[in-house]
Amino acid sequence: TKRAQPNPLSDPGLSTRPLQHNLRAQTTRLIGREWAVERLRQLLGCEEVRLVTLVGTGGSGKTRLAIHIANELVGTFAQGVWFVALAGLSNPAQVPMSIMQILNIQSMPGLSPLQSLITCLKNRQLLLVLDNFEQVIEATPVLDELLAEVPGLKVLVTSRMGLHLYGEREFRVPTLDVPDLHVTLESTELSHYGAIQLFVERSQAVLPHFALTNENAATIAQICARLDGLPLALELAAAWVRVLPPTLLLERISQARLPVLTKGARNLPGRQQTLRDTITWSYDLLSSAEQTWFNRLGIFTGGWSLEATEAMMQGIAADQEGTTFSKSPLDMLEQLLNNSLILQLPGADRQARFTMLETLREYAQERLIAQGEYERLRDWHACYYLREAEAAEIGMRGPQQLVWLARLKMDRDNFRAAMEWSLQRARDGVKISTFSGQEMFERSKEVAGSRILSSKREPGGGLLAAELCLRLASAFRPYWEWQGYLTEARNWLGAALAVPFDSGAEETVRAARAKALSETSRLACLENDQPRAVELAEKSIALWKQLDDPNGIATALLHRAWAAYAMSEYEAAKCLCWEGMQHISRTDDTWLRAQLLFYLGAAAGFTGDYEQMRSFYTQSRELFEQVGDKSAVADVLKDQGAMSLLESKYAESIDCLLKSIELCYKLDHKQYITTGMCWLSTAFGMRGKPDPARASILSAQLKGAA
Repeated sequence: TKRAQPNPLSDPGLSTRPLQHNLRAQTTRLIGREWAVERLRQLLGCEEVRLVTLVGTGGSGKTRLAIHIANELVGTFAQGVWFVALAGLSNPAQVPMSIMQILNIQSMPGLSPLQSLITCLKNRQLLLVLDNFEQVIEATPVLDELLAEVPGLKVLVTSRMGLHLYGEREFRVPTLDVPDLHVTLESTELSHYGAIQLFVERSQAVLPHFALTNENAATIAQICARLDGLPLALELAAAWVRVLPPTLLLERISQARLPVLTKGARNLPGRQQTLRDTITWSYDLLSSAEQTWFNRLGIFTGGWSLEATEAMMQGIAADQEGTTFSKSPLDMLEQLLNNSLILQLPGADRQARFTMLETLREYAQERLIAQGEYERLRDWHACYYLREAEAAEIGMRGPQQLVWLARLKMDRDNFRAAMEWSLQRARDGVKISTFSGQEMFERSKEVAGSRILSSKREPGGGLLAAELCLRLASAFRPYWEWQGYLTEARNWLGAALAVPFDSGAEETVRAARAKALSETSRLACLENDQPRAVELAEKSIALWKQLDDPNGIATALLHRAWAAYAMSEYEAAKCLCWEGMQHISRTDDTWLRAQLLFYLGAAAGFTGDYEQMRSFYTQSRELFEQVGDKSAVADVLKDQGAMSLLESKYAESIDCLLKSIELCYKLDHKQYITTGMCWLSTAFGMRGKPDPARASILSAQLKGAA
């Protein structure tokens, strides 16, 4: 028989020999992982912790972090620290032999490789680093038995999925931290972010004089943010700075990330030479069904909810008769989470929410295009978020305002993507498939045009993209106003209204246009463009009257009345409001009645009838309280406080304004907070030092707040 070769674990004089390990020296420093290193050192230092798995997306730096930790722990294990690369294996049965080869252990006669390994390690103390375990995930029983039979063994694993073994401590390796692009930071502040540090250092490796400066800091921050702080992506991007300045690199990455990220170092594994190869490595580990759903989830932008996933499955099943799914949406999401291809996010209102790195989303969309599913799913996505926007439009008028506001905030990127797509389709004159869209239309209630827009469609008939983009922009207007994003609201509504319109179009398209005109009129009032507000409102009124929609007519009359107030046409404003009252008598719309009473109160105040003003304001506020619209209550209090200044009732004014502002802060209503604070400042100023000159311009100021 062949004599077994000496191995590093069998030497009785081992404790006096140099430290044992096979770890390669690293040629670059570890960046942005200080907290992770400290936490992993603590975990592996705990006697009861035997198995730690570093889990993360491909390219997130799991192997680099594992090697760094292993190097730090070499002196703490009597028989050393040993790195075992598993990326080249395809058969889980090969795992014991791979470990034996690294440790130079020979198989023992009559024993399996695993039994031989256990026998040799029985009384040893060592750390094994098993890299890329996802390739051989079925070998988890091997690992379980090793840990059970070798009490001195600890194992540090890198994998794109957890092992789900009892006693395992899973440590998720996140991407590097990136700056918030909404906050302007100097280069010295940006240099503390891990993603920025890594990009700059790797750029200096190919262009030694490269530096982070105040001039290029914002561009570099955008590059790092667009690459999600993914270490491999940052390294591949940095390789281009020799030929592309940061501005041009950002431009290319903004167009498409994957074609740019292709210049991996020659000493990197083949799967890490390009980011696409790295993603494909993970993608190929999925089942066919999991691949399909990974691709489909790439249709979302900025994250999505479990509810959205379920709706997508239901829509596809309804669209394709006979379609069934082997796994539930939750099971599918769990599997993709386990494979580190999606991430879980904290949600609002106890929603389960998920997201996908932008590089992975781009990859998924490439697959959707190749499979011919992209346009169909973008259509579904736009229809789904129309349903959500119109539900939110109603929800934000009632007691669940904050819940809906939180949902809209988290899905704002999806709404923007839906708007962009619907505009593109509208310009092409496309009719969009609605899947199981009848449910979507039925939820569109209690808004202008609800009778028309919620009407049943022929199965599979779809709706014109022109209608879709108009409805999306209109339904999302309250959110934009709430957040103070008036320019964005105007741009989206303007783009939707710019789509060519045929006056003989379907009734639903005309209703959608009438509503968009009315909403844009309101925005024009907010921006003090009264002539445009009048023009838009009158066009809306004319369309609504053609359609005989009382809610639509009354809403447009309301916005026309607002413009009249601002132009000092108080009697005209009163007449417009009373006309609106006549129309809503056919619908019993409490919320709209409260709005009209609110405006009648303002008109009474401007004409000096303060008793009637208070009566209308009180009626309006009580109705808003009845339906649960706290933001409208705050609006009434704000205007009542401002109007009280006309009577020099400063205490009453301040009391109303403080109540309004307190409510607005609770609701995070930025638009009302701003105007409320302006009026509060005016009230305090006038109470402290009554100024006839200031009082004389107060009426003019109030016109804009009416």
